[in-house]
Amino acid sequence: MGIAKQSCDCCRVRRVKCDRNKPCNRCTQRNLNCTYLQPLKKRGPKSIRAGSLKKIAEVQMVSMNNNIMTAPVVCKKVPKNLIDQCLRLYHDNLYVIWPMLSYDDLHKLLEEKYDDCCAYWFLVSLSAATLSDLQIEIEYEEGVTFTGEQLCTLCMLSRQFFDDLSNSDIFRIMTYYCLHRCYAQFADTRTSYRLSCEAVGLIKIAGFHREETYEFLPFGEQQLRRKVYYLLLMTERFYAVYIKCVTSLDTTIAPPLPEVVTDPRLSLESFLEVIRVFTVPGKCFYDALATNCVDDSCTEDSLKRIWNELHTTSLDIEPWSYGYIDFLFSRHWVRTLAWKLVLHMKGMRMNFLSNTNNTHIPVEIARDMLGDTFLTPKNLYDVHGPGIPMKSLEVANALVDIVNKYDHNMKLEAWNILCDVSKFVFSLKHCNHKMFQRFSTKCQSALIDLPISRPLRLNDDSKDEDDIIP
Repeated sequence: MGIAKQSCDCCRVRRVKCDRNKPCNRCTQRNLNCTYLQPLKKRGPKSIRAGSLKKIAEVQMVSMNNNIMTAPVVCKKVPKNLIDQCLRLYHDNLYVIWPMLSYDDLHKLLEEKYDDCCAYWFLVSLSAATLSDLQIEIEYEEGVTFTGEQLCTLCMLSRQFFDDLSNSDIFRIMTYYCLHRCYAQFADTRTSYRLSCEAVGLIKIAGFHREETYEFLPFGEQQLRRKVYYLLLMTERFYAVYIKCVTSLDTTIAPPLPEVVTDPRLSLESFLEVIRVFTVPGKCFYDALATNCVDDSCTEDSLKRIWNELHTTSLDIEPWSYGYIDFLFSRHWVRTLAWKLVLHMKGMRMNFLSNTNNTHIPVEIARDMLGDTFLTPKNLYDVHGPGIPMKSLEVANALVDIVNKYDHNMKLEAWNILCDVSKFVFSLKHCNHKMFQRFSTKCQSALIDLPISRPLRLNDDSKDEDDIIP
């Protein structure tokens, strides 16, 4: 071990005093890769800032690209105990919404495959997605915290270690799915969608869309691959609505099977119901919404079937659980999309639903949704990210689209419902300012002639991001 003539790269980025050992004591304590590649900079604050790890990784990545003698790592590995904390958070809060592996399986993977590149980066990306979804950070040691954004950045800067599109290893696919969730939370919709597309591409290479691929796989491996397949299928269908991209995956394989579990946090019942909600409409339904064009397979009868099959709530899901919330709001969302598609289909009758005036359907859906919100503890919404506000606002937008077709009394009723829906949406943790501004402008334009007694008011605590996530 020698003594350097200048401070190491990590200490200079953090602006702290370096003992100039190789490696230095500060890098050793904080599990950083200690390098001496950049010009000396002046010292500064002594705590790790939120962006410090990112800056360190960027410096070292540039140097690695310019100097073949640089070690082929961005920084030392994320500590096992920190990853394990994230895995427990995932098990407790998120598995029921986007299930992949149980905590027991993840912990075993961490202990046995920590040194396996693909498995390791999957675990880091899962940790990043967990912290991002929950919008929390973890303190590793006094004064040192990790955020979802930091862990996601480490993954993205280290893509050469798992980014092999010729290899469709299940861990690679799950890594891209987790990174997609991160960027959706960061309001980077383009990157989020691109990462989900990479996962979909790997799924096709692996043949997960063909039932015969599963024939000789053990049950556990079948289940995992089926769960990941349908997570990405639902992601595609959500993006088809909001960024107008046609889908590529279809219900060509069976969904995962129910599992007998003693821990309700591991139940697949709600996840299977959400799959049903997303797949009752066929691929043509979402592609029609993406392209504003329908083909012969998207018919009045098919839209009737969607409505009838999604009109009631399943009794098999644990009431007022995280998964139950996901199912309820997905159901309201798809019913609303079916109604919107009716309006865009030329020549279709306006009363395609028996005993119901088509123009009153948005009011009916909104009432159903509000009834659900009155019974649901508010904390259950937070783990779903912006998906719940997005789906709820779709219901509100449907009301705005049709309100001018109502008579005076119905207009007033619809407006009161709009106010209640808006109040709910913009009380949510993941709602945002820009989304509300667009919605508010649309309301004022549509209801300019209506005597309004309850104005829509912007929530001062709403955020600025344009978040999109399924």
